[in-house]
Amino acid sequence: MRQQRFRMKEEEFISIIEGLRKVIIAQGEEILALKEEIRVLKEGRDSGNSSMPPSADLKRHSRSLRRGSGKKPGGQPGHEGRTLEMKAVADHVVVHSPSYCTCCGEDLSGIGAVLLERRQVVDIPPVAASYTEHRVYGKKCRCGHETRGTFPAHVTSAIQYGAGIEATAAYMSARQFVPYARMCEYFAHVHRLPISEGSISNMLGRFAAKAKVPYRYIKDGIARTGVVGADETGCKVNGGKQWVFTWQSPKGVLLSVAKSRGYGGINGTFPNGLPDSILVSDAWAAQMGTAAKGHQLCMAHLLRDLNYFVDVLRDNWSEKVRAVIEGALELKGRLAPADYMDEATVAEREELEGRLDSLLGQQTDNGKVTAFKKRLVKYRGHIFEFLRHHEVPPDNNASERAIRNVKVKQKVSCQFKSQLGAEIFVTIRSIIDTCIRRDIDIFQSLVAIANYRAE
Repeated sequence: MRQQRFRMKEEEFISIIEGLRKVIIAQGEEILALKEEIRVLKEGRDSGNSSMPPSADLKRHSRSLRRGSGKKPGGQPGHEGRTLEMKAVADHVVVHSPSYCTCCGEDLSGIGAVLLERRQVVDIPPVAASYTEHRVYGKKCRCGHETRGTFPAHVTSAIQYGAGIEATAAYMSARQFVPYARMCEYFAHVHRLPISEGSISNMLGRFAAKAKVPYRYIKDGIARTGVVGADETGCKVNGGKQWVFTWQSPKGVLLSVAKSRGYGGINGTFPNGLPDSILVSDAWAAQMGTAAKGHQLCMAHLLRDLNYFVDVLRDNWSEKVRAVIEGALELKGRLAPADYMDEATVAEREELEGRLDSLLGQQTDNGKVTAFKKRLVKYRGHIFEFLRHHEVPPDNNASERAIRNVKVKQKVSCQFKSQLGAEIFVTIRSIIDTCIRRDIDIFQSLVAIANYRAE
């Protein structure tokens, strides 16, 4: 009886041990799977194979998508350098002429001096605010009628800030990203002009109202451009999340702010889409769904995903697709404007497209790679548009650079305090970026706008 109970306890013990062994094996397999997932998600992604910013590359250097040019760093041969140069006729001249001989002490005041050397110091004199008073007089005619003079159109109040101060505030806010409090400090310390944050806010509001006309001009110009790049980024407005969109061309940049990242955000600016333009963007559905003459996917985004699949997942199919895209970029780099319809170019392009179509018809094993392949299949007609038109770029980097200023503004000021404040910024920044694209003096353009009368 006792031996039977002992055998039963031994069997139960063996069963428990076997159960624990199975649990340990299962947990070990799960730990290995989780470690691999951590390696893929945490260590595998960087700015070279995903949309992560370079600041997130903490553990290792990312691989740049740019190819080496073979040139040495710095200025290239033939580059026209710039240096501080002396002015032919100085604004002020200070004469340093000896009055006595440093050897014997003889008086030299009656002897003519000979110029031996000259040096110049470039400086900015104190810039104090200038007050201009406008006075209206009246004259009485012999007929008895009194005729009054009139104030200029831009002089509307008993005391007001001039166009130079208004343009400076707009320049400092949207170009240099200076917060209101530091702007007040600048005016007080540098120009001895006390201005409150509320006054600066009102000033920028008036400026943005005057800027509506050039803003619409930029918008109309973008709509008529043959190739337009588009992108969007999140921003904080009064604690909530909104979106800033950009549309850019070689001659203009348009920014707008919207509560939606989807079609509503785009339709608020271009309700009819861009029917005359080839739209360059990433694969965001709202951008790809915008009515346009054609679309071009950003190759830089595709290459980053492919780098991730190759480097981390060791995926052979992705490596072959990457080779096709790199071949297309190499072809783009050596094509002149007249080469796009050349028979050799067409044949080379069709060969690349054939290789891609063959790869898209193959089976993929990894789920993430399969999802990527489905995206390529969906937008197959928008992958090599840049090989058909000289003006179409293969990437959307110009749009990302245009939208980056919004992030810089947010880094400095954290958020826009109001919807109006966000709209003011994107209006002024659109004008500034367009001036940069057209090589127009930014500050003088802002002064010209400040002299407008608001609608």
